[in-house]
Amino acid sequence: MKINYKFRNIKTALFAVSILALSSCQKDIFEEPLTSLSPSSAFETADRVEKASVGMYDQLQNAEYFGGRVLIYADVRGTDVNPSSYFNPLPQFTTVNSNSAFIGTAWQAAYRTIGEVNLFVKNLAASGNIVSGAKVNQYTGEAKYIRSLCYFYLVNLYAQPYKFTASATHPGVPLVLTSSDAPFSDANQVSRSSVADVYNQIEADLLDAEAKLPVDYGDPTLLNVARATKGAAQALLARLYLYKGDYTKANTYADKIISSGKYGLNADPLTAFRTYTTKESIFSVAMNGGDNPNTNNALGQHYAPSKRGDITVSNEYVALMDQAKDLRFKNLIIQQAGSYWTTKYLGVTDWVPVSRYSEILLIKAEALANLATTIDVTALGLLNQVRARSLADPVVAATKADLIAAILTERRIELAFEGQGSFDYLRTGRGIPAHSVVAAQAYGSNYVIFPIPFYDTQKNPNLAQNPGY
Repeated sequence: MKINYKFRNIKTALFAVSILALSSCQKDIFEEPLTSLSPSSAFETADRVEKASVGMYDQLQNAEYFGGRVLIYADVRGTDVNPSSYFNPLPQFTTVNSNSAFIGTAWQAAYRTIGEVNLFVKNLAASGNIVSGAKVNQYTGEAKYIRSLCYFYLVNLYAQPYKFTASATHPGVPLVLTSSDAPFSDANQVSRSSVADVYNQIEADLLDAEAKLPVDYGDPTLLNVARATKGAAQALLARLYLYKGDYTKANTYADKIISSGKYGLNADPLTAFRTYTTKESIFSVAMNGGDNPNTNNALGQHYAPSKRGDITVSNEYVALMDQAKDLRFKNLIIQQAGSYWTTKYLGVTDWVPVSRYSEILLIKAEALANLATTIDVTALGLLNQVRARSLADPVVAATKADLIAAILTERRIELAFEGQGSFDYLRTGRGIPAHSVVAAQAYGSNYVIFPIPFYDTQKNPNLAQNPGY
């Protein structure tokens, strides 16, 4: 696909600006080096501020986090893929320890992205009237969306689910919301906020982002999906409320997406994974041939049998579908060398899907099903709308419980390998079932969440470790 300069490394972009700005004058000994600009210089013109804003997305591509790995971490601890030897000990639960490289690099990558966002917001505020008020709103909304996305995965990987305690008072993750001028100060040794406080911060950031972000960027071939929009904020809010069990608000925010008329299902479930900017994609982390997580970390490298092929699809997952009819089996699963594989991802340039329209339909279905006292007809219709797109037979539910169970199963089928595998079990109060060689993990087990990295607990005495580690 076409490589867009907007998603290259921010230093490269700023280097080009520096060349243009200085080409007509003689270089002075006191000038800043062309490969490094101070914050004041980087926020000196509207064009530079625009390029600095893209730096947040560049950092979001971090190979150890939203370059794809964070989705894998949620899924290798679910039941839709087989335990991966490469990602041991993560799929084995009880053998994980706080010195695991995967545990540490994911944590550090998340906070590195959050740090980039906080620094951008700080410098934007100090830049005066360099950009218009509308642009300030846009950039602030983008920053808060990216920060919220990082915190959403952090709190669900490293802390028990929201409903684990009555008011979500159990430990979450540290909230770092500003960029410090004194990075080695004791004030930066932040303790863990409660899960409730983390969710409240995510909600506040997303509500602000929703208010400030544009509906789109007038660029349906790239930026409408690759940059945060009002719809992206609404989609993540709908998911956040679903995870909290606030079904009224989950339904409200799913409705905002549906009623906008901007999104819809493609005719084939494969399409969104080959053409990344269709009407089904709400937000994805964009990649291209010159800017991607590399051959060790990209989703396609891990999932594709022709690449590294570290992750195979479980028989339990395949059994959920009618193999003669369901397009999610026929077009998105292949069998090779005695194993099943997903074809959602093929190589290093695959975009990382964050929010798709089919998830929104299933969020609304689950919310309505839980709010009703009997079988909600609209919820059943939404469920079957997702199934009909893939030519799967409609579900017929006899009870409310049957309908909810069918929706959760449909989420497994539809959203597999997109980073919600283990989360869906835990947010609904279920343990992880036994699968392959992995023993069942009870809801509330110490081991269904990651430990806080040992390195970080040693550096920060205020950072309490999770029980059992």
